Amino acid sequence: MSSSQAGATLGAFQFGQLAGYVLVGFLLDRIRSKPIMVWSGALVGAGDLLFAWVARDFATGFVLRLIEGFLIGGLYVPALKYIADTIPVERRGRTTGTFLAVLVAAYASPLLFVGVLAPHVGWRATMVVVGVLELAGALVLATTVPDVPLHAASAAAALSRYLGDVLRNRPARRLILAYTGHNWELFGMWGWMTPFMVAAVAAQGRGPAQALAQGGALAAAVIGLGGIVGAVAGGRLSDFFGRARAATVMLGVSLLCSLAFGWLLGSPIPLLLAVGLLYGVTVLADSPSYSASLMEVVPPRSLGGAFGVQMLFGWAATVVAPIAFGVTLDLLKAEHTGPSVAWAVAFGILALGPGVALVALRPLRAATHTGRATRSGMPPE
Repeated sequence: MSSSQAGATLGAFQFGQLAGYVLVGFLLDRIRSKPIMVWSGALVGAGDLLFAWVARDFATGFVLRLIEGFLIGGLYVPALKYIADTIPVERRGRTTGTFLAVLVAAYASPLLFVGVLAPHVGWRATMVVVGVLELAGALVLATTVPDVPLHAASAAAALSRYLGDVLRNRPARRLILAYTGHNWELFGMWGWMTPFMVAAVAAQGRGPAQALAQGGALAAAVIGLGGIVGAVAGGRLSDFFGRARAATVMLGVSLLCSLAFGWLLGSPIPLLLAVGLLYGVTVLADSPSYSASLMEVVPPRSLGGAFGVQMLFGWAATVVAPIAFGVTLDLLKAEHTGPSVAWAVAFGILALGPGVALVALRPLRAATHTGRATRSGMPPE
């Protein structure tokens, strides 16, 4: 595939998740979290087995990843609602961070074993392993996670309630905008980290198979290890310093990493890994602040819908960012720009996300500084 087709396939998966998240978010004010998670996990596993069997080209891959994205949309938001229903407010930052850390580990692990297994057994057999593990995860959800009853106040949701609780809630709107900027950078970086690392290893003179294996391992370290540390640390810092202030520090560092990282294409691998780990930590460390804050500024009766709105805007950015990255690479390659310049500009456009988030969070930071705020930064309106 071309870079544009690869970006489109990544974007299709994100668009499917966007649709799933929005639908599930509003359903969560009417349906318990656990059944949604169990069914979603089982269907995701079946979907990846289908992908291993049916995918043949760009068109079939695009359609199947779109469907798979929709199916996986039933896992993330219900888990956040489950945290809100079961965890006291003073521990929600670290709990959300721990959940995100496990999520990142699950995201990064295949980057490692795909690079190891695919050259030897083929990508189809490797995807079968992924599907089987996902089915096992659904079984764990079904048999070990306690169910939580639905709040009585959540039984009947009206559009007018969401207008007041979410859309007219200024802190909630700012948090959703900041989350959107965060996702633009995060998923553009996550989606293209493996191709970049493979290109970086190949630039050192390695062959295709070795570049795939080593590049996948480096990407897994940056996304997995960096993300796990960032999620846990970011959640704890948000409990200690306040959500908006903790997020601001991480956004500033990740913005600088986006501007600098692509220039490291020809750098020694240890330097590339060191900067990549810093990038991987800070690009995710602000994430727990947004979900934990939304739990605090939106009434419980409308929290599912609030998460749905957050995902509508936040995950729209995850659809566009990988595509914009790939198109940028193709355009610069067509102009015969040097590979370092092409990668640097593509990573540089991701810095727009944290820039927007920093502006959105400014009033929340100010509220925290003056001492008139909750942990999230501002009281709900």
